[in-house]
Amino acid sequence: MPTYTPDDEAARLYARYKRARETEAELKDPVRDQAAADLKAGATVSELAKLTGLTPEFFRRIARAEGVERLRPPTVGKLRGNS
Repeated sequence: MPTYTPDDEAARLYARYKRARETEAELKDPVRDQAAADLKAGATVSELAKLTGLTPEFFRRIARAEGVERLRPPTVGKLRGNS
């Protein structure tokens, strides 16, 4: 059965990507913990998204899980209320 052997450039690219994913995995829990504390202290979902490059939804989920009070009522979706 043939096996794939990447050329040097491809191998470097794949190795670089793998290191980035490993670093992201290492930082996931500390970032989640810091975000929970910052959201409780008044940081907004949008502010944290801009600082990290993560999606606002990532931080909304943390806020919901931590019971952080909303700074404004929802404007879309099923949480919006009566229409």
